[in-house]
Amino acid sequence: MATNDKMQKMNFNVDPVRTPVLYADGYLVASNENAITLSFTQAMLAPGQQQVVSRIALTRNQAKEFAKNLTDHIEKFEI
Repeated sequence: MATNDKMQKMNFNVDPVRTPVLYADGYLVASNENAITLSFTQAMLAPGQQQVVSRIALTRNQAKEFAKNLTDHIEKFEI
């Protein structure tokens, strides 16, 4: 969710047992007229094999906002 003065302040609770942080070696992007789906993958032992470990779907507007926020965060921490 974007940080914006117009948006209501929201608290987020994360249960590390139910929502672990997963490392992703790769990703896939799929879309249709209604949504964009991001699938995150991890490399498997067999060469050329990837296991999808997490998937999220976003509306096009959410995806645009996500891309903008991700770009902003990357730019803040680049040297």
